[in-house]
Amino acid sequence: MNSSSQVDTRLERILSQTEDGVFVLDAERRYVLFNQACERLTGYKTSEVIGASCGEVGVTECRDEQGRKLDSSLCPGWAVFKGDLPHARQRMRITTRDGGHRWVETHYTALRGPEGQPEGVIGVMRDITEAKAREDQWLDTTARLREELESLRQRMRERYGFTDILSRAPAMQPVFEKIAAASNSSSPVLIAGENGTGKETVARSIHNNGPAKEGPFVPVSCTGAARDVIEGELFGYPSHGAGAPLAERIGAYAAAKGGTLFIEEISAMPLVSQAKLLRAIQERKYTAGDGSEQDVSDVRILAATSRPTQELVASGNLREDLFYRLSVINIELPPLRSRKEDIPVLVDVFIADFNRRGRREVTEVEPGTWAALDGYHWPGNLRELHHVIESALASGQGPVLQADDVRAALRNRDQAHAGAGGEVAKLDGVLADVERRTILDALRQARGQRSRAAKIMGISRSRLYRRMDALGIVPKEQSL
Repeated sequence: MNSSSQVDTRLERILSQTEDGVFVLDAERRYVLFNQACERLTGYKTSEVIGASCGEVGVTECRDEQGRKLDSSLCPGWAVFKGDLPHARQRMRITTRDGGHRWVETHYTALRGPEGQPEGVIGVMRDITEAKAREDQWLDTTARLREELESLRQRMRERYGFTDILSRAPAMQPVFEKIAAASNSSSPVLIAGENGTGKETVARSIHNNGPAKEGPFVPVSCTGAARDVIEGELFGYPSHGAGAPLAERIGAYAAAKGGTLFIEEISAMPLVSQAKLLRAIQERKYTAGDGSEQDVSDVRILAATSRPTQELVASGNLREDLFYRLSVINIELPPLRSRKEDIPVLVDVFIADFNRRGRREVTEVEPGTWAALDGYHWPGNLRELHHVIESALASGQGPVLQADDVRAALRNRDQAHAGAGGEVAKLDGVLADVERRTILDALRQARGQRSRAAKIMGISRSRLYRRMDALGIVPKEQSL
């Protein structure tokens, strides 16, 4: 056997083992090669195809994603053969020999002779039927989610009068009731929740929908600030002269006149400063740093803390009398791990926001993304979710948010928490999170039939009902 024959035999053996269909059309557009993978994909035998024109056999009955038949001018292989394109890639639905259909992606490359004359086209065909079905599911899921999001906005608007915050989680229903009550009042509000749960967003929603919405919203943070800095920020700096900005001379409290003063991390405020704040709230006036008397009778006070309210006074971090002054309306924000059913809603809102900024136009979310997000513990809550989605969008490309990009962003967050010596999660919260996911998985497997879900988990139906009630799990149609 000569070397040429050995090469031909080896090439034939290689092509017979590849998973991709490989075919070659000669200058007359007749099949001269049709490997075993092409046989598997189309149902046609090589003996039926070799020597036949691509227009003579049913394997070439193909249509694009718009349903158009790919022949004559629409055939990408023909465009490559004529020299209009050096190569082309086309998704198409082929009709198999048994009358069925299969989605393939075919890459066409021109074959040319020594003088550049067209000698044929080589095509590499890959089965994408399952991937196409998943993509169709992505599109359907995305469309349903956006319809649900718009419906959710409408229900929020009708029920509470605002759409600043969106949720379908039962754990958020008391929060919405409190926000609505606070929006119809001018009383002080204390907002409690872990870092990243959206306390300032809640405060802005109360302001934007309340009686002081035409006035300014002025935030002041007490985190890590010394007493003189906090009091200067709130009540003005005595050393600044008449030429200094108004907010520095009279302080944020007076700068919020006719509007809302939002004090972040009130429990980090020194007790001496708390006493001064209490007097300002009680007397509706104070002496600013520049010596001027400031009337603050029309300033709405909203305060926030990342510590549970029941611990504030007991720990000595907040004066009891100030606590009662601030907590006329008390709002407790649940952590993201207690409202994971909101993750798709939040992700869609974040993606829409990033799309508006023009960073990347994302229209779909790969299904595996949801499992990755649901399995994470979210110590940084909504703020961390926002960061993960932003990171995944920045690192990826194309219109689909890929699960791998999200997983990479989550790994980076885990490493960041480990490097920072992040706090250990509370055991009760971890166990509740695991139990909740297990129940939701069983309900999905049982297609919503709770008796069957209880059987799957090996517990009684009454116990399942009790745990669902304790964990705030309700049938989807009852969720807001």
